[in-house]
Amino acid sequence: MLVLVLSGEAAPLRVCLVSGANDSAPYSTDKSLGELAGYLERDHGMSCSVLTWDAASAGFRGVERLLETDVAIFFVRRKTPNAHNLEVLRRFFSSGKGFVALRATSHAWENWPEFDEEVLGAKYGGAKGGNFGNVEKLTYRAHPIWAGAESFTTRCDIYRYGPVAADVRVILEGENKNGVMPVAWTREHRGARLVHLALGYAYDLEQPAFRLIVANAVRWVKAAPQKTP
Repeated sequence: MLVLVLSGEAAPLRVCLVSGANDSAPYSTDKSLGELAGYLERDHGMSCSVLTWDAASAGFRGVERLLETDVAIFFVRRKTPNAHNLEVLRRFFSSGKGFVALRATSHAWENWPEFDEEVLGAKYGGAKGGNFGNVEKLTYRAHPIWAGAESFTTRCDIYRYGPVAADVRVILEGENKNGVMPVAWTREHRGARLVHLALGYAYDLEQPAFRLIVANAVRWVKAAPQKTP
């Protein structure tokens, strides 16, 4: 997409949305992230591109765009990217660029199983599996990404996570009969801010409040100083 920038105006924030859970009907990420991209462009003046998964080549179409973007949004579930894609992904996550990881991205890469602990800062799943049951109560901790979106609620299932790293800041917890589990947190990795929000069913992504949370998160992760890749 060609974006004209007038003299004195800041260039639009470039956001790359990575869709890797389209094969799961509750997520349908090609559609849901495509619509999210349209919202970010229309309501927040961002310049967005969506990368979709090509099963035949085991990679994302145009994956190199990740290295040119300002911020990325990932929604990926159990993919085994080819060697080139995996190398680009590792470069991105070491680049000092901020990103937002939605829902199943905690278990995104079958050939990078340490990603959840190494990058996000918490282990997905455990001896009892990854499903912690449907959430009955959400408890928000003060953070800029909730601004204007405090009305968001959901009854979807939440994930089980192991102990979080010492530098993780939990900003949302979910509670049900099984106990309390972190649902969203922030962390700094390789000089970059990240937000992991373990929600994102297609019906959640249609909610204006959830979309605003993602937009706020994109701006928040970009606010940190970034290194040159």
